[in-house]
Amino acid sequence: MTSGDDALFLGLDAGTSGIRAVCVDRYGANVAGARTAYQDDAAARLPDVWKAGVFEVIAALSRQIALARVQGIAVDGQSGTALLCDDHGTPLSPAMFYDEPPSDHAIELLTASLHLGHQQVPATLGRITDLWSANKPGRFHAVHQADWIAGLFCGRFDFSDENNSLKLGYDPTTAGWKFDTTPLPFDTRALPTVFPPATGIGRVNKSIAEQYGFSPKCQVFTGTTDGMAGFIAASGLDSLDQATAVTSLGTTLVLKTISPRRVDVAEFGIYSHKLFDKWVAGGASNAGGGALLRHFSPDEMTSLSRQIDPDVASGLDFYPLVSKGERFPVLDNDLLDRTTPRPESDVEFLAGLFESIARIEKTGFDLLREYGVPFPTSVKTVGGGSQNETWLKIRQRILGVPVVAADEAEAAHGAALLTLRGGGIR
Repeated sequence: MTSGDDALFLGLDAGTSGIRAVCVDRYGANVAGARTAYQDDAAARLPDVWKAGVFEVIAALSRQIALARVQGIAVDGQSGTALLCDDHGTPLSPAMFYDEPPSDHAIELLTASLHLGHQQVPATLGRITDLWSANKPGRFHAVHQADWIAGLFCGRFDFSDENNSLKLGYDPTTAGWKFDTTPLPFDTRALPTVFPPATGIGRVNKSIAEQYGFSPKCQVFTGTTDGMAGFIAASGLDSLDQATAVTSLGTTLVLKTISPRRVDVAEFGIYSHKLFDKWVAGGASNAGGGALLRHFSPDEMTSLSRQIDPDVASGLDFYPLVSKGERFPVLDNDLLDRTTPRPESDVEFLAGLFESIARIEKTGFDLLREYGVPFPTSVKTVGGGSQNETWLKIRQRILGVPVVAADEAEAAHGAALLTLRGGGIR
């Protein structure tokens, strides 16, 4: 695909709170954007609500730019959120979300048919089995959230990408499934054909093009997970060298680093995604901003942070957790939030919390290094915690490398950059 200087590239992000859209130019700069929020948590689980949100943001974009300029579209979605649909994309089941564990029935059925241990059953495969078991359709497509939304544009629902498909049981190293699909309890043709992110899978269909003004030559590309799209947004396509690291410091703490090899260590929650010809290794901790909100409001943290000297150690040692249990960088399902003894001074207490989460971040990078992932030379950071300058300086002191807030943090921006890659622009 070639394009002129006026070409635009569209990324769509299906998040937990709503749909976001970003259009970038051929240089990766944002030129337009729109978003819509779900009414409530129940609505966020309905494919028809996703569809309405997608075309609401498309309509909003059409009032900002000429959609005929858009040369490519890519979608990111929640890793592990999936549903069943027919050849036309009509849902044959509700969506089952990434945070809903497969039933014991699904696990037993798959362990018996695939000869896997309970811990080896891919989570999304278990969810698909649960959805199939409800009414046992004969022919269907197992689609992730990003696949289904992309399919609305091109009319295909038989594909996925390497990142979303990890939890379905796809192995990007061998470019195949980790198990023999023949004994699956449902038709194996339900599983998608898996492509790398940014692979062209078709053009926008005629009805969508005519209704919204897209060019009939506009390509739809495979997307990725929301986490990987956020990584791409923060790092950029031109900075994917080894030791490139992005930390998401939102409700929880998520680390990702470009690695020379694939690293998967289940007992410590370390996992890898394939990104083009590279690997991105990382893990997610239950520490993070969510644990801080148990003690302070955002406004209180902002006010107290101004009184903290980031160059002076607090001498406090906590392990703030959002919920019981920790998997990365330590494995302890029974680990409890540890934020005592609490000093009388709120300023000292918040400084100790900031430092403790920074030490957990460093422990995570140290653990990754033990398995061959380079310690970062610098860290770009996204999420609410990235906006606190005091916390950035504390993390920089503890990590010993520069820590900077990323210029771009929207997953939709990362999805848009995938279309640049897919189109051969970047």
